[in-house]
Amino acid sequence: MNHPNRQLEKLLREEEALQKHGGLHWWHWLIIFLSLLLTFGAWYFTKKQVEEKVTLQFERQADHIVDLVKERTSKYEDALWSGVAAIRSQSHGVDYKEWKNFSETLRIDERYPGINGIGVIYHVLPENLETYLAQERELRPDFKIHPTQDRKEYLPITYIEPAEINRQAIGLDMAHEKNRYSAALKSRDTGTAQITAPIVLVQDSEKTPGFLFYVPFYKELFPSSIKERQEQFVGLVYAPFITKKLMAGVLEKERRQVAVKITDAGTVLYNEHIYEDPDYDEEALFKKKIQIDLYGRTWDLDIKAKKSFRIANQNNQPRIILMSGIVIDILLFSIFFLLSQSNKRALFFANKMTGNYKEQLKNIKKAEKEILRSNMELEKFAYLASHDLQEPLRMVNSFTEIFKEEYSDKFDDQAVFYMNH
Repeated sequence: MNHPNRQLEKLLREEEALQKHGGLHWWHWLIIFLSLLLTFGAWYFTKKQVEEKVTLQFERQADHIVDLVKERTSKYEDALWSGVAAIRSQSHGVDYKEWKNFSETLRIDERYPGINGIGVIYHVLPENLETYLAQERELRPDFKIHPTQDRKEYLPITYIEPAEINRQAIGLDMAHEKNRYSAALKSRDTGTAQITAPIVLVQDSEKTPGFLFYVPFYKELFPSSIKERQEQFVGLVYAPFITKKLMAGVLEKERRQVAVKITDAGTVLYNEHIYEDPDYDEEALFKKKIQIDLYGRTWDLDIKAKKSFRIANQNNQPRIILMSGIVIDILLFSIFFLLSQSNKRALFFANKMTGNYKEQLKNIKKAEKEILRSNMELEKFAYLASHDLQEPLRMVNSFTEIFKEEYSDKFDDQAVFYMNH
């Protein structure tokens, strides 16, 4: 009985082992989890690298705009100082023809894109006004100072080239308007280049924001104090700028993937953030605000990435890595699932071949219990039967012994034989 039981129990243990391996094992899930972790790690790392690269690209373009503005205005400043040098090279200063020759030599249209012209502003006191006008009208009879103003000094634009496009500016008195006048005085007092707050140039028919760029010149080369500079002040070399024209020459919008808006004390000087622009990106990838100090003024630059920037910097590598990793993880799961299904099918066929071992074992154990109970009953019956049989035999034996002792002399040999038997 024990041998077949052990065989059945072994088969049941094998069946339970198959059932445990019929589904996904813990190490299957561990592999899938680690694979997912690796996928998301690679995606995150690549995404960060791409973002850093794109951010760096935007920062470079934004900084490039700032550098261009500073570089070009510095170049314009050099042109103005060269005008001062040209004036000082003549002991009598320069007249209309000499300034025209200088500006033509300077080739401002080619070398200084965005500049609207270059001119000379003389400082004229009221007592010298008639002499000044008479001198200028020798070559230009129609020359006059405008508009009328009641200050104690005049700062008229005496020469400007090219004259044709700046005709309305000739004779314009810088002292007639606050922004023009205050910047001119600041340039005089500091001996440095200065630009005005936003103004509208008289020669600009579109009336767009612009500014003037001044550098001063004096009787002596380098007056050391404010008082000396005020006393020896002769005039200014200046350049007018229409900001839109300046930015077009400086920033080359077509070659940029970022748009800029420039304001000075809240006044918009230049604005590329126009909704109608096909390249305008309402939800720009990057935005940046930069302040630059520029010749006595503070310009605020609001820089945003354009649509072309978004398109040029599209990078699907992180998405490809993520999708590829997820596909691999799905394949892994599918393989593990198919393996588990194969194990389940193996379990099914094993069950079919071995039959219902549990029921057989249950029946065998029940039969064992019945046999043990029957054996116990038989043993009890045997005990009782042997006791009941032994008592009469003992009685027979006792009485036989009594017969032998009391009556043996009365029995013949045959009777004794039978008695002993």
